[in-house]
Amino acid sequence: MTLKIEQKLDGNTFTESKPRIFTTGAFLVPMGIVKNGKKRYVWVVDEIIDDTYNDSGIICSPILYTSDKENLLE
Repeated sequence: MTLKIEQKLDGNTFTESKPRIFTTGAFLVPMGIVKNGKKRYVWVVDEIIDDTYNDSGIICSPILYTSDKENLLE
């Protein structure tokens, strides 16, 4: 089951779903979320260390932290 399906079952939604990228090497860490008094955990990327591709299969460089969605990819 994907995270998106899990969130729908819990009555939550993602604020964004694009861009969607694929990476072959990343460190993930758990992030705790509390909603309506219920705690849930979700994996989030802590560091990307290998080639990353966009939906078209083109190599891209993701930026892990930015104030603007358009600046997430180089």
